[in-house]
Amino acid sequence: MKTSIILPTYNERNNIEKLILELIKINSEFEIIIIDDNSPDGTGKIIDKLKKTYSNIKVIHRKKRLGLSSAIIQGFKIASGNIIGVMDADLSHPTNMINKMINYIEKNKTNFIIGSRLIKGGKVKNWPFSRKIISIIATIMAKLLTNVKDPMSGFFFLKKEVINNIKFTSQGYKICLEILVKGKYDEIIEIPYVFNNRKYGKSKLNVNEYKKYLIDWIKLIRYKIKF
Repeated sequence: MKTSIILPTYNERNNIEKLILELIKINSEFEIIIIDDNSPDGTGKIIDKLKKTYSNIKVIHRKKRLGLSSAIIQGFKIASGNIIGVMDADLSHPTNMINKMINYIEKNKTNFIIGSRLIKGGKVKNWPFSRKIISIIATIMAKLLTNVKDPMSGFFFLKKEVINNIKFTSQGYKICLEILVKGKYDEIIEIPYVFNNRKYGKSKLNVNEYKKYLIDWIKLIRYKIKF
């Protein structure tokens, strides 16, 4: 099965080339889709340079910063793979797990697999205390919508059929939760991974992103109860 991997970027100059080369080393036939929100640090120029060498790279340059979820949604629209993966561009997600995740899907063990920080064997490294607390609160809120242990994960692979006909409304940074609520999937598999906080660049999470998550959460609650 052909696999498309979506990488939203904003100011990832120090990370993006290494990640792309790692993905190509794993499988040179991956369709790598990068949606860049007009990064002022020159991320877009690095991507364009790599695109000249590697024909399997697709790039969308957006005129302004429109956010993580909208970038992923745009990636979904142009992905040609039967399997679609989503991961961060800051090297926090381990590329050495990708083939394992894809194999689960190709062997029909699941059509939706999530990298989990919150099951046995998974953990988070080097997060500040404030972010840990916010993550715990957001995860507790998400438990009203799903039984998945790590519904806030940004590292997942699925068959394209899972998201067919979903009318996405997410504005914030956790589109996986909307897929868990609205997607057409069978049994979900979670496999553990260690989340390594970024070494280069700054986190994109801020008060505004948390507000968006709250709005998205309310929308999903209403969707769930058909209100």
